Amino acid sequence: MTAGRGPGRLFALLCALNLLNYIDRQVVTGLIEPIRAELGATDAQMGLVGSAFLLTYTFLPPIFGWLGDRAHRTRLMGISAAVWCLATAAAGLVRSVGQLALARGFVGIGEASYMANTPGVISDLYRAERRGRMLSIFYAAAPIGAAIGVSLAGIIAAHWGWRAACLIVGLPGLLAAVLLYRSTDPPRGAMDDAPAPPAPPLGVTLRLLAGNRAFVVLLLAFAGHIFVQNAVEYWLPTILQRDKAIPIAVANSSYGAMVFIAGVVGPLLGAWAGDRLRARTRHGYAIVAAAAIVGTIVPLAAIAVASDRAVVFSAVLLEALFGNAATGLVLAIAMEQVGAEMRATTSAVLVTSVHLLGDFISWPLVGALSTALTNGSFEWVRNAAAAFGATGSLSVALATVTAPVALLSGVLYLGSTRVTRGSAA
Repeated sequence: MTAGRGPGRLFALLCALNLLNYIDRQVVTGLIEPIRAELGATDAQMGLVGSAFLLTYTFLPPIFGWLGDRAHRTRLMGISAAVWCLATAAAGLVRSVGQLALARGFVGIGEASYMANTPGVISDLYRAERRGRMLSIFYAAAPIGAAIGVSLAGIIAAHWGWRAACLIVGLPGLLAAVLLYRSTDPPRGAMDDAPAPPAPPLGVTLRLLAGNRAFVVLLLAFAGHIFVQNAVEYWLPTILQRDKAIPIAVANSSYGAMVFIAGVVGPLLGAWAGDRLRARTRHGYAIVAAAAIVGTIVPLAAIAVASDRAVVFSAVLLEALFGNAATGLVLAIAMEQVGAEMRATTSAVLVTSVHLLGDFISWPLVGALSTALTNGSFEWVRNAAAAFGATGSLSVALATVTAPVALLSGVLYLGSTRVTRGSAA
C-alpha cells in the first residue's frame, strides 16, 4: 500500500484505528463512577488516574516523533496500537487504583506513538490544499470515538459490569494494528513541492520550533483548547450520572448520541468554515479555532446550572460541536509551519506540550476542586454557583476551571495570527 496507489486505503485504516484509539481512551471515562465506588476512590484520586495516562501520553511523544522521522512509521504505529488495545483490556482485571493507573499509563504509551506520527503520514498522502480537510476528518474520530466508547461502556456495564466493558472494548483493535503494521510507509515529502531533506537532530528541531513565534503562540492556544475540551470529555459522563441523577446506561447512551452527532458535524463544519474563510485570509483556520473554543463557554455554564434533561443534553451537544470543530485546522496550521523532514517531531512536541499544559492539569484540578467543594471548602464558589441554580460539586468545578481558559485560548488563537514565524538563532 503506497501513497501513489492507495492513499485512501491507508487513510481509511488510520481513521479506523484513531476511532478505536478514542474508544479505548474514553471507555474508562464512562465508567469513572462505578469504578470509583468499587475501589473506594475519591474524585481527586480518579483525576490522578487520568494523569497516569497523560504522564506517558504527554512525555513520550518526542521520543516516538524522533523515531518516526527516521524509522518505518506504519510498523511503529502498528505495534503502538497493539499496546494500547491490550492495556485497555487489562484495566478490567485491576484490583486497586494504583493498578488501574498503571494500565492507563500503558494506554498512554501506545497512543503517544500513534498520535505523534499520524499527522506527518497524512501530510505525505495529500497536498497542502487538502490537508486541513483530511486532518479534520481524521480528528473527527476523537469525539465519535469518545461517544462510542462512553456509550458502549454504559451499555456493557449496565448488564455485565465495568470490568467486562474494559475487556470487550479493548481487544478488537488488534486486527487493525496488524493491518497497519503490514502497510507501506508513504515517502516523506511525497506531496510537497520539493523532496524532504534528512531529518535534523532533535536539538536543532527544538531550537527551530522555539524560535518560531507563531508556532509557540499557536501551541499555547491549543493547550488551552485541550485543557478545556479534554476536561469536559473526562468528567461529563460522571456529572450526568451523579450531579444530574441519570442512570448510567441512559446517561452514557444519551451523552454518546449527542457527542456522536457533534463529532460528525463539528469537524466538517469547522473544515468548511475554515476553507471558506481561508479563501479570504490566510489566517482563516486560526480565526475559526478562536470562535469555536470561545463558543464552548455558554454551554459549559448551562451544563452546570440546568436540571432539565432536555436543556442539559442540548448544552452537551452545543459544547461538543464547538469544542471539536477546529482540531484538524490547528494541526494543519502546525504542519504548514515546518518542513516534511520534521513533521513527526513537531507533532510530538505539540502533543507533549499541549497535554502537559492542558489536561495534565485540568483533569486532576477539576477532581480536586470537586472534592474540596464536597468537603465544604471554597464556600464563595458554592454560594456563587448556587445563586445561578447550580448545586452539583463536580459540574460547578468543571465550569469554574474551564470557562476562563476557553476565553484565554480564543485570544491566543487570534494572537497567533499577529506574530511572524521568526527563526531560531
